[in-house]
Amino acid sequence: MRVYEAIVKGLIGIGVDAAFGGAGENDASLMLALKHAEPAIRPVITKHEQAASFMACGYAMYSQKLGFCFATAGPGAFNLFSGLAVAMSDSYPVLAVSGFSSLHWKGKGALNETSGTGRTPNSQAMFAATTKGSYLLADAAQTCDLLEQAVNLAFEGRPGPVHIHVPEDLTHPDVSVTNYRDIQLKVSPILPDPAQLIDAAATLAEALKKPKKVLALIGFGAVRSGARAELTALLERYQIPFVTTLDGKGVIGEDHPLSVGLFCDSGQETAWKAFDEADTILAIGNSFAQHATFNFRPDLLQGKTLIHINISAEEIDKVYKADGAIVADARLAVAALDRELAGLGALVSTWRPARHDYASEGIIQLGGKIHPGKLVQSPRSVARLLPAADGGPTFPQARELRPDGRSCERRDRCEVRPPGASRGRGLRRRLLSALRLRAHDGRRT
Repeated sequence: MRVYEAIVKGLIGIGVDAAFGGAGENDASLMLALKHAEPAIRPVITKHEQAASFMACGYAMYSQKLGFCFATAGPGAFNLFSGLAVAMSDSYPVLAVSGFSSLHWKGKGALNETSGTGRTPNSQAMFAATTKGSYLLADAAQTCDLLEQAVNLAFEGRPGPVHIHVPEDLTHPDVSVTNYRDIQLKVSPILPDPAQLIDAAATLAEALKKPKKVLALIGFGAVRSGARAELTALLERYQIPFVTTLDGKGVIGEDHPLSVGLFCDSGQETAWKAFDEADTILAIGNSFAQHATFNFRPDLLQGKTLIHINISAEEIDKVYKADGAIVADARLAVAALDRELAGLGALVSTWRPARHDYASEGIIQLGGKIHPGKLVQSPRSVARLLPAADGGPTFPQARELRPDGRSCERRDRCEVRPPGASRGRGLRRRLLSALRLRAHDGRRT
């Protein structure tokens, strides 16, 4: 088994079923390994490696699996930096594999050499600066060990990207991995420290007893940890209203009776008014980023008590000093906090900040073109035009979507792909059709 074949097999073993990358000489063996591994893993070859790195981020975000991207040596590898930087800041587990010039040519100025010697760029230092860890595979026998170490680091603690350099001379046909083994994910959950938990629960229980106005501020960490059920249980049990940051939006539906809206510089009036009135902030899975704090406003938490839950100790006190903190996975911390509050006999909050149902708010239609707000309020008009299977939507289905109830008699007005038609531009055509069908009074935009 060759080096890239071992890497691909190892990734398939932990559930990775898609690979995104750009073609090049140094990663040709990887593309062949991916081709031979189909359909267990699907290779997606991009025109530019930057797109591949962002695709890996998206894959990690929505699948909860490891995102995998790859590139050839030199400039191709450097094109991965933008996506890896996003994975680093937004906590997506991503593995980037890139080519590297032959080790026995180090310092000679080989094509695309990035060893950092002889006036060549130092790609190891560059990738180290944009990932949680960057590795150089120097021996084929280390392939599985190094892959396992990198993958576990990607998921450990606060998730993020990792990188592996594969030198060109390790991809030769006569180089084999004779000690292949499946890699194991050995990531332990970040459990709440009992002392931190007791302190935070006591602070929150006291606030509910007085009673203080307690507001939960929910961020992406709660989304990432899958804390929806635990959050809902805690907030409903003690009737604590909540707002979300922009990237925490949707962790609990905004139509929930305790939802007060979106809290950020482009958020909703009800959210910032509730935040302003609140005495105690229970921040769950957020890092108080720029747009969530109105440019790090120094008086944002003035006169308030802050209880901060985050998986990374580095985030605690980074922007605002916490009065109580729990360093743990958000889902586990919230569940433990709920149990601790129950043991303390915590009271139910009676504070009900004003809320507004923005989703049902009337929209004034001007002219004959579709208003974006109406499209947001009626997402089913788009969702039903998107394919649930390879067959895609049919023309009769499109007729049901006319807002005025009339039939759409002309195919050139709807332009919906019939079953069996070419799928080349199907998604774009269906989206355009959805927009046209939602136009005011049925008129084409």
